[in-house]
Amino acid sequence: MYRLLVADDEKRLLSGLCEFYPWNELGFSIVARAENGQKALDYIHSQPVDAVLTDIEMPVMSGTRLAEILHEEYPHIKVVFLSGYADFKYAQQALRVGVKDYILKPVKTDELKRVVLKLHKELEAARLEADQLENSKSNAVPDSFAPNQKQSYYAGIIKCVTHYIETNLASASLEEAAQRVSLSSGYLSGLYRQETGITFTEYLLKARMEKARELLAVPGSYMYEIAETLGYGNPKNLSRAFKSYFGYSPRNYRRWEDQDEKKDRGAL
Repeated sequence: MYRLLVADDEKRLLSGLCEFYPWNELGFSIVARAENGQKALDYIHSQPVDAVLTDIEMPVMSGTRLAEILHEEYPHIKVVFLSGYADFKYAQQALRVGVKDYILKPVKTDELKRVVLKLHKELEAARLEADQLENSKSNAVPDSFAPNQKQSYYAGIIKCVTHYIETNLASASLEEAAQRVSLSSGYLSGLYRQETGITFTEYLLKARMEKARELLAVPGSYMYEIAETLGYGNPKNLSRAFKSYFGYSPRNYRRWEDQDEKKDRGAL
């Protein structure tokens, strides 16, 4: 079963799509529903998702903005737009952010089924590519390499990519990393997961959150500066990501750090 998140601010439509459509028969499981793009993104930051079906016009964060972020940070997630407007402008937006399809409201069962089957086919192809990674890895290095040389070669790639992430926290992307090591983004994505046990995106999030916690402990640091340093755009986005990752807010973390520092000074 592929994991699907559905986002729409129309509660009746959201409920109908999630509860009354035979997703399981088509190979999907609804893992979450969200009333806006920000809630969808918060969930994705903490839980794995394979595909997103999202309305375009929503409060707090639009479906277009959500798709932009997913295209940059989670390129493996497939996105389908829902919209009540048959407007070329929206079709252009969908193409720009890598959206896989576009469904008009009111949603017709046959059209939804067509899109879902197409989406399932694309996910199956991506899974097959990942499953074939181990067999194709040898093609990425010269045949003359001994096994230990190949492993050293892969380790060098991972070291390079990890260094790239840690030194480009605000703008790191899988596509740019792949260009730096002369591999396709799909190949690098699978290689990174296989060699490290986590995905490129998961490590990027981990590195950002650890740096955020480090910077929050610096006296006189400001949230807007930290958010800009880490590529979150504004303090609210950083705060949501931080709380989703650690389970507590930046404000609470700072309060605890201040209390610990006062205790340390009192012990001297």
